[in-house]
Amino acid sequence: MKRVVHLLVDGDFKPGQPLPSEWNLAEQWKVSQGTIRKGLSELAARGILQRQQGVGTFVTKQNWDWGCFPFTEIPALHKDRLEKIWPVAEVLSLAVAAADEETAEQLGIKVAESVWKIMLLWRTGYTEVAVDEMYLPVALLPDLNVRFVRRRGSFYAFLLIEYDVLVDTAQQWLWQTSLRAETAKLLKADMVTSALCLGRLSQSVDGVAYEWRRRYLQFGSQALQLSLSSADF
Repeated sequence: MKRVVHLLVDGDFKPGQPLPSEWNLAEQWKVSQGTIRKGLSELAARGILQRQQGVGTFVTKQNWDWGCFPFTEIPALHKDRLEKIWPVAEVLSLAVAAADEETAEQLGIKVAESVWKIMLLWRTGYTEVAVDEMYLPVALLPDLNVRFVRRRGSFYAFLLIEYDVLVDTAQQWLWQTSLRAETAKLLKADMVTSALCLGRLSQSVDGVAYEWRRRYLQFGSQALQLSLSSADF
């Protein structure tokens, strides 16, 4: 699976492009076809690949860090003709911070313990739609730096390639909140306007908490599509 992620990150496989067959990949990489099938199935389960029986495996437009749901226009009167829009992220900064009470609780660490804080800005075209605050224990990732994160594009791909850590979303919460000045400025929004905040806890397969992420969403004239068919990818 790591080899496929490498190819996706490096741009060798682009959205909509079919991957070579399992047999061809197994022969090329000198591994069993079962190993290839398992890796592709895991990436398909995360929405990075789409598998069509009897047709093949394709790269989707979904960004691993964003999640499963694209934006569309509103109102959704003609659902079959609505374009699915997947946001693109820009890494703004990476710095060491002290864990607040909420972050410490989610990551299972002490309050004020050192965490990496990564800021991402999400856009659809030229429109700012979300800001992510990501918090990760420095103790688990002591040599993290912004150059590595920016080079990999997807933070989850970065963890898999650089640290051999595969994370899954353990829990998510959605609540209404007000925007802080920094976040409002990035979203070009009024601070008095309420926004939605999505909290996401991500863990490794052995249950270690690697990331607590707060995503501030400002939809504007777009809607978030919460149900998808395989054709929507």
